[in-house]
Amino acid sequence: MRRFQFFSLIAFIVSTATFLPSASAFATAITVQDDAKIAPLPSAKDVVAMMIKEQGGEAAMSKHPSSTITGKFSMPAMGMGGPMSIQNASGKMLVVIDIVGFGKSTQGFRDGIGWSIDPASGPALVDGSMLDAMKRQANPRGDLDLFKTWKSVKVTGREVFAGKNCVVLELQTGQEKEVRLIEETTGTLVGSRTTQTSPMGEIPIVTTIEAWTEFDGLKVPSKLKMSMMGQQQLIEFDSMSFDAITPETFDFPAAIKALIADKKAREAEAKESAPDAAPPADPTSSSKGEGSNSSSSPKGN
Repeated sequence: MRRFQFFSLIAFIVSTATFLPSASAFATAITVQDDAKIAPLPSAKDVVAMMIKEQGGEAAMSKHPSSTITGKFSMPAMGMGGPMSIQNASGKMLVVIDIVGFGKSTQGFRDGIGWSIDPASGPALVDGSMLDAMKRQANPRGDLDLFKTWKSVKVTGREVFAGKNCVVLELQTGQEKEVRLIEETTGTLVGSRTTQTSPMGEIPIVTTIEAWTEFDGLKVPSKLKMSMMGQQQLIEFDSMSFDAITPETFDFPAAIKALIADKKAREAEAKESAPDAAPPADPTSSSKGEGSNSSSSPKGN
C-alpha cells in the first residue's frame, strides 16, 4: 500500500497498548489445505503483483505525495479507546492515538530516526525491529518496494484463514519475519501473523482485515482486528485525505530532541574514549629478525 501499511502500525499499537490488563482473546480459525490435491503454488512475484493490483495498482499507489488517514482505536472488551490518525509525507510519518482515560500516545519517523511518547513510558527513541517496521511504513512507495525492503519474499503454502482460501506470503530479513495471508483468487490481503519485539518480550500478533475502503482509487484496510497477549484490539478508519502536510508536522518534539542530542553526545564520548588502535605490525619484521639471527649464528660443527 502506498501510504498505509497496517502491519507496521501494529508495532506502534503493541508499544502503546500492551501495558493494559488482559482481555478475552480474538481467535481466527486457520486450516492448512492439502497441497497434494491442488495446483502448484504461484510465484511470489505473481502474488505481490495481484495484491498491488487489488489495492488500486501502481498509479493509484504513487499518485499522492502525502496522506492523512483518521479513525479510532479501541479495546471493546475493556471499554477503552479513542481517536487516531496517521500522516505520511516525503518519507516521514506521524501516528497519534488518544486513548480516553489514558492519554495521548505519539510515534514519529523522519531522517532515519524513530521515536515514541506515551503516558506510560514517556519519550523514547525506537530501534531494532520496530525501527525497521517504521521505515517500511514511511517509505513513499510502500508495497511497490516489497522486494527491496525485505531480503526474502516467498510463497510457502496455502491456508484457509478467516474462512478464505489464501496463499501464504512469507517476508523475512534476518530474524525479522512477517507472514501475509492473501486470497488466492482475488489478491485481497486477508490478514497477517508476526512477532513484535517489545519491552515485555516477543509478542505474537494475529491481524485480520475485516473491511476495505477505496479513497480516490486507492484501497486501504478500514477495519482490522488484532489478537495479542490475550487482548482483542480494533482499528477502524473512516476518512482519508491527500492534502499537503506542512513540514513542521513531522518536527521532533523537544523531549525527543533532547534524547537525540544525548545519544549523539554519548556516542561521541565513547568514540573519543576508545583506545587508539595499535599500528599494524610490519609483516616483514619477524622474518627479517629471523633471517638476521640465522645469518649471524655460527654454523655447527
